[in-house]
Amino acid sequence: MDVKTAQDLMSANPLTVDRDTPVKELAQIMLDNRVRCLPVVDEGGKVLGVVDEEDLVHQDAKIHFPTFVHFLDSYIMLPTSLKRFEKELRQAVGAVAQDVMEEEYEAVSPQDSVEKVATLMVDKDLEYVLVEEDRVLRGIITRTDILKTLTGG
Repeated sequence: MDVKTAQDLMSANPLTVDRDTPVKELAQIMLDNRVRCLPVVDEGGKVLGVVDEEDLVHQDAKIHFPTFVHFLDSYIMLPTSLKRFEKELRQAVGAVAQDVMEEEYEAVSPQDSVEKVATLMVDKDLEYVLVEEDRVLRGIITRTDILKTLTGG
């Protein structure tokens, strides 16, 4: 099989969840199906975000409180520290997929070349990318899928 595009390489019809799927169910789906991420989609198949293993680990992790800097008799909260704190808090107390999902994720088009997909995954150190067309999920590509192209599998 001559793999040339993301569409040739992707796993079509990946498991998905809706925004109201409970966190415990997300974890069970991942364990039962040996998947590392679950796209969160609406009724029309449009991607709202992605939940991956790391998002669920935050449920049991310690929250890092914002960092303050003492400057000219004042305390200034570092903006990146506040953003991290808000994300960790949301994930730690989240009850459903919408609470813990990442709204920013990497996606490619079905027509993108395998080289483009592989380069994106290496450059951004990604475990997976979603394959979308007009924000509608078409498939998913993992590092294993990329490795299969090297072995002709």
